[in-house]
Amino acid sequence: MICAALLFIIAYTKVGQKEAVYGVKSSLALFFQILPLIIAAMIMGGLIQVIVPKELIEQFLGTGSGIRGIVTGGVAGSVMPGPPYASLPIVASLLRSGAGIGPMVALVTAWALWRINLIPLEIAFISPKFMVIRFFATFIFPVIAGLIAQLIIMRFITYP
Repeated sequence: MICAALLFIIAYTKVGQKEAVYGVKSSLALFFQILPLIIAAMIMGGLIQVIVPKELIEQFLGTGSGIRGIVTGGVAGSVMPGPPYASLPIVASLLRSGAGIGPMVALVTAWALWRINLIPLEIAFISPKFMVIRFFATFIFPVIAGLIAQLIIMRFITYP
């Protein structure tokens, strides 16, 4: 809020009241446009906690699931659609339901690096060759990130 207020003051003094107010109105319009997605993601996150048994989440994505959980997290991240404000509440819900840090780091890393739903866009805008090279160049990173996160948690940090 402080940054937003400072930017408003800068815009107000540099470009004028009309433009500063227009900037606020356009950002509010964007906010109300994405608000349904945020609400839906939070509801989905809450429902995941209720629908999916905690034991199942712990079995497949828990700290004790080992490399299998990290790989499962990576695969889940690759098929998870949506922008951060839609997918991160689901990750938070999974963490609260017993998912381990390693599998969730793998999930978020895979989501960021190689979401399946972005492949057609990448092929269309750049090239199939580029997509294949980028995919294989980053293929192992979600698993590595998950393993590193798990190691950090096991060695250095007590996570609730």
